[in-house]
Amino acid sequence: MSSAEDIAKLCWQRGAQAVNNEDFDYATDMFYKSVTLVPDNLAYRQSLRTAEFKKYDNNLKGAGMMSRPKLVRIRSKLSRAKSKKNWDEVDKIAEEGLLLNPWDAGLNAAVGEACHQRGYNTVAIFAYQVAVGPGGEPDNINLQRAFAQLLQADEKFKEAAVVWKKVHKLNPNDGEARSNVTACEFEDARVSANYDEAGSTRDLMPTHEVNKRLGINPKNQQADAPGMDPEKDLLHAIRKDPKSVELHQKLAEYYKGKEQLDKARETYQKAYELSENDQNIKELIEDIELKELAKKVEDARNEAGSSPDDESLKKQAGKLARVLLDREIDVYAERIERYPQNKRLKFDLAKRYQRLKRWSDAIPLFQQASLDPRVEVEALISLGKCFLQDNKAQLAERQFVKVLPKMSAEENPNGFKEVHYFLGRIYEQAKKPEKAEDHYGEILAIDYDYKDVRNRLEKLEA
Repeated sequence: MSSAEDIAKLCWQRGAQAVNNEDFDYATDMFYKSVTLVPDNLAYRQSLRTAEFKKYDNNLKGAGMMSRPKLVRIRSKLSRAKSKKNWDEVDKIAEEGLLLNPWDAGLNAAVGEACHQRGYNTVAIFAYQVAVGPGGEPDNINLQRAFAQLLQADEKFKEAAVVWKKVHKLNPNDGEARSNVTACEFEDARVSANYDEAGSTRDLMPTHEVNKRLGINPKNQQADAPGMDPEKDLLHAIRKDPKSVELHQKLAEYYKGKEQLDKARETYQKAYELSENDQNIKELIEDIELKELAKKVEDARNEAGSSPDDESLKKQAGKLARVLLDREIDVYAERIERYPQNKRLKFDLAKRYQRLKRWSDAIPLFQQASLDPRVEVEALISLGKCFLQDNKAQLAERQFVKVLPKMSAEENPNGFKEVHYFLGRIYEQAKKPEKAEDHYGEILAIDYDYKDVRNRLEKLEA
């Protein structure tokens, strides 16, 4: 046996025998070699993860505290490989880390991303299942979104709809998730109908019966068969049932997916009227309006960028950006009244207030948002900045000190440096040079040219 496939198969067989003998260390080693040699084999990945789980007695945390220094180094290597888009290397490094903690959500997601990038979608889906499963991070909205997008791209519409529903549950204000639930359910129904009718019984039925089942009118031959043109299918269905709110919503979702935003907005408006002012549909209309405004801002900025000497274009772009910002504030403030427990929504509104330097409006919202683990770090950093701008240095210091243990230079280098810089400035002004030096030193250890840190440290030492 000389080929990689043959060697991998032999290793897998030895691993399977080791599992039977409950020698999970050796089984893990063998399955790991199989995966390394043939990375697109789903059975090898599943066997490896199962052996790893049993190796750690299903404790949901792997090797524990002793493995942390190694995992820090592995994450650093992983970050560099990702930045270079070296997906083979990303896969290998992530699997190396999973030997220490097979439940690690970030590492499993890295495997999923690396496999998806190379076309190994079945393996990628399995990796994301572990990432958001027990022991992983089921409430991590970014992982759930990536998982849903992968399933949708792989045309697993039924499964994608389930995951998009989880995303929407985690963030009820996520209009895209809500739209994708409808889109995936529609696609699942369409595909199922096509397969059920055309694939299983079409060849066994006479033509007129096939046409009847599929809704084809032989007198109207300019129309495509159902499934070939979703827009025509939906318009035909709406003509038969013009008061159907659901059909109008599905048509609007179709237009939205095609970036035909004006048609999407008009169709949602019709659904809104038919529903007797359903607030959920109103929010979908608002999402479209915000998207249209954002597109206008982007176009205006691009036009201004192409003519840098034209001040009128810059002013116009600035005016449109302010219109968008004001509209976002109106929409988010109204939604907070409807969803008072939605901390992510409060975070989004606080960021808008922060841009307008409305510190007293932003601060209480950031305080509430910091209780949401998904945005806790960013909310605390923003809260500290607002306190600084509001001339409350001691309160700012408290937020920055609180957030530091929740960060790492590997996972959030920019935030890590920013917080240490703010603390250094605060202690410098408070005449506490030793504390300032400590924070400036943390920055220089990872970025020797960050802002004016070297000059400040040299002055303090002098």
